[in-house]
Amino acid sequence: MKRFLIFVILIFTGSVILSQSFDRSYLRNDVLISYGIPSTDLFLKISSPMLNEQFPDERYVRDNYGGSGIVMLTYRRVSKSEKFFWGVTAGYNSTKGDLYYLGSHEGELKRNFITVAAEGHYRYQNLKKIQLYSGIGIGYSIGSETLQPPTDSGKLSASGSINRLAYQLNVIGIRMGSNIAGFIELGYGYKGIINAGLSIQIY
Repeated sequence: MKRFLIFVILIFTGSVILSQSFDRSYLRNDVLISYGIPSTDLFLKISSPMLNEQFPDERYVRDNYGGSGIVMLTYRRVSKSEKFFWGVTAGYNSTKGDLYYLGSHEGELKRNFITVAAEGHYRYQNLKKIQLYSGIGIGYSIGSETLQPPTDSGKLSASGSINRLAYQLNVIGIRMGSNIAGFIELGYGYKGIINAGLSIQIY
């Protein structure tokens, strides 16, 4: 987790430094922190090499599964036309639940995901304090998982990696406010289906 926070800080610092070379007579840098639901593992089909190796027929199911939601930190650069903006985003989410194989309880499955992506958006309506936009993002998700069997089973715990391409389709985003504003996005991908948070525009 410490490495992830350091990585996010470096991305944000580098982006702000880069932005200093542009015209600073207007607000063009947008910093966002948001929370998305549900966690990606709850609605995306994510293959597990570790589980597929343990259960080759893939007749395992998960139950009582829940997630932390998705915490995201995003930097966007707004174009001079104020129609386009692009940037980078990084996020974290985790899930856990029970794993069953042919009706037998195999233990608790825990997963963690860190995602880094590049994003581009088109703002098709700008009414100053109300802005509408859509966009896409593509990046990479680094995941880890651990299966902890019941203590009385005599089995050893198992762990593995789930590394995969990640994407986000934002069908519609609504930003409400001026320099400091709230926003909500409806889409599908690494930010979940509903993603909402705080947007701060700076020089």
